[in-house]
Amino acid sequence: MRQALDKTDLAILNLLQKDARLELAVIARQVFKSPSSVSERIRKMQEQGVIRGYVAIVDGEKVGKALLAVTHVSLSVHTKDALDDFRLQASAIPEVAMCLHVSGPCDFILHIAVSCTEAYYQLLMEKICCNPKVSHVDTCFVLMACKAGAPFAL
Repeated sequence: MRQALDKTDLAILNLLQKDARLELAVIARQVFKSPSSVSERIRKMQEQGVIRGYVAIVDGEKVGKALLAVTHVSLSVHTKDALDDFRLQASAIPEVAMCLHVSGPCDFILHIAVSCTEAYYQLLMEKICCNPKVSHVDTCFVLMACKAGAPFAL
């Protein structure tokens, strides 16, 4: 059972969201707790799934993935199996940075990072549109990421 987060837990989460590489001693000083207490709190939040992992935010242009496509996918079949199958298929594509099952005019929103429009087209044809249950695909290409990877306001 997940326990409620207190002010100290939220303060620790705010610090980790800004820089997950902070040393325990630095976090402890800022939340007025001992490093061992902070370590225990972080361990508990990891066990409870509050903290799901740690990532590095990478500049797509500098790693050859300069094009970010936001792709809306609609399926023609809305059974649990069809939705689960598409979710698993899309999540297995390395270029899919995010796969969201959503409500509204489409079923899924995919954030796809590729090198160029030709690479996107190839991925679209070979890994998304080849699914017979895909009925419609709509794509927007990101011109500028104005805010990305922002922490949750706690």
